Amino acid sequence: MDQPHHESDSSRKARTATTFSLRTGDVIIIGIVCIGIGVALGFFLPALGSFAARFPIPFGDPIEKLSRFDQPWVVAARPIIGAALGIIATVVISMSTTPLCVDDEVITVGRENDHPLRISRESFSTAYFDGGKLTILTSGGHQAYKGDVEGKKDAIVEAFTSRGYRWGEI
Repeated sequence: MDQPHHESDSSRKARTATTFSLRTGDVIIIGIVCIGIGVALGFFLPALGSFAARFPIPFGDPIEKLSRFDQPWVVAARPIIGAALGIIATVVISMSTTPLCVDDEVITVGRENDHPLRISRESFSTAYFDGGKLTILTSGGHQAYKGDVEGKKDAIVEAFTSRGYRWGEI
């Protein structure tokens, strides 16, 4: 007959932390998509400008006027500028995600080089998702964190519960 398995403190400390963040491959895929969209927009700007002129959209007139620049250097520069804007978008997207690290002794929210929020096991009370945002409460009942974090909800729940952190549902 199987007996429930209780972890000792030494086996719990031997586990590695579970970290939820964008991996290098994820950033590369985001970069390829953003740069591709930027190059495509730069290449197809004349067609988009003509199309935009048919509809009453905001900034339709400036887009149409910009698309009429047809000097050879401008035609070559548009995709390059679009690629540069794609690189900027990649950096903004990847820096706007919030990493989460769940360890046996501490929960860390944020990047190490950007003053992350650290919540010790002793000061932790409960965590749950409220409106799609991770909410972490301290033992004093204060809301320590509420916001988006990187990672799938089920995996985040598993990371908390497998380490013995209290998980609540609203």
